[in-house]
This record gives sequence, C-alpha cells and structure tokens, in this order.
Amino acid sequence: MGHIMTRTRGFTLVELLVVIAVIAILMAMLMPALSRAREAAKRISCANNLKELTLAWMMYADDNDDKVAPARADQQDPGKGWTGWNYFDYPEEDQISLIKGGLLYKYCNNVKAYRCPVSPKHEGLRTYCISSTWNNERAANFGVKESQIVREFSAVKRPGERNVFVDNVGVDFDGLYTVLYGIPEWRNIPNWRHNNGTTVSFADGHAKYWKWKNLDLTVEVAKKSYAYAMQTKGISSMLNQGDQSGNEDLQRVQRATWGELGYIPK
Repeated sequence: MGHIMTRTRGFTLVELLVVIAVIAILMAMLMPALSRAREAAKRISCANNLKELTLAWMMYADDNDDKVAPARADQQDPGKGWTGWNYFDYPEEDQISLIKGGLLYKYCNNVKAYRCPVSPKHEGLRTYCISSTWNNERAANFGVKESQIVREFSAVKRPGERNVFVDNVGVDFDGLYTVLYGIPEWRNIPNWRHNNGTTVSFADGHAKYWKWKNLDLTVEVAKKSYAYAMQTKGISSMLNQGDQSGNEDLQRVQRATWGELGYIPK
C-alpha cells in the first residue's frame, strides 16, 4: 500500500499581509509605552544622582562646622567651589579633573552622578547645579538680602521645601542655578527634558520630579532660550519671557529657592 502524499498548506499573501499589519498595529501601540518606560527609568536615575550629590552636600557641612559648600564654582580654582567651572568643550580628562577638584568629590566620587542621563553629549560631564540661595557671595545680583543667603546647614528652615540641586540644561558654567527673587522673572533656563519637567533635590535629602504646568511660559520659552544659548556658546538667561506674573512654575521655583516670594503674585 503506497504512502499518501499530503501537502502542507502555507500562508497566503493576504494572510501574511494581515499578520504584518497586526504586528505593526501592536508595535504602534507598544512604542509609546516603551518610550514612557525608558523616560521614567532615566528620570529615576536622575533623581538618584541628585540624592547622591545632596548626601555629599550634607556630609560636607557635617565635616566643616555646619557650613554648606559654596553654590558657585570658582573659575580658576575648583577647590573653592562645590565643583569646577564646567567648560563642556574641554577634553573629557580636563572635565573629570575639574569635577574631582571640587569640594564635594570627596563625598561623591562617582563622576557619572554629576550628569543627567538625558543630557546631550555636547553639554559635558557636569550638568547639575546648586540653587543660588546656598552660601552665595553674589546675593545682591538677584535682588535678595544677605539674610536670605543660607550659609549654615542648621539655619535651614523647612528643609523638605528648600531645593539644593537642580537638573539643569547644561549651559551654566559656574554650577549655580539662579532664579530672581523680587520680580516674576526667570534667570537661568529651567530644564524640560524629563517629559516637560525636571528633577530637584531638597535639603532633607529627598529628590522629586517636577512636571511643568505652563508649557508656553516655561517650556517653550526655555527651549527658545536654550537654542539661543547654544548659538552664542553660553548665554544662559531666559529671553523674551512674556508676562510671568501668574506662572505657577516660576513661583514654585522661587519659593523653593528663597523660601518665599518677593512679590505679590498675579
């Protein structure tokens, strides 16, 4: 009795096209979720960096008679600031040397902790800044009184509300993030790269994500200002800000920096 030959049925062209279409639809549905998951992971990594640096900042004060590290880096001598001046067009070894020469490196010797994972490579190895309220010698430049500059850790009131490190956009060479006090205007450019938000650490050691609420007055102005900063190789001020008197984002940063608003909000 002979063997009966059977023919295995394959996919028709139409069936293959249907399968491909279904896969394409599933990929289109999954890609935004995967993108959000990657961004969330980078945001968590950024917050952990800020926590690590803030712990170093607190340990420095503990070892130095309660004095906090100067917020502004010294252009000539990194040993006089929390870190060295950030020349991001310098060779990598020079940038590492400037980080290692800063006052906080003894307490945070992980060079990768000084840089946000979403920052572009051209911004260099140090993209974080310290808020301008901490041991800052240039208080008068920001319209604040000497009494608002905090020089000793024990003098901090409501440490869970006062920011220390700010995830920056990498155009502030001096390691100092500044926001004005007495008027409703930004100074340095706020970061928006974490899904239209930034990460911030506080004097009690915690860090959190801030999502900006005003896309026009915060995010769009920041993007345009950053583009100008790149063209001019470092001018890091916010430009053409519009009426910021009712911008909740700006008020949030000002309160976290100075402890209060220096004007009556709109």
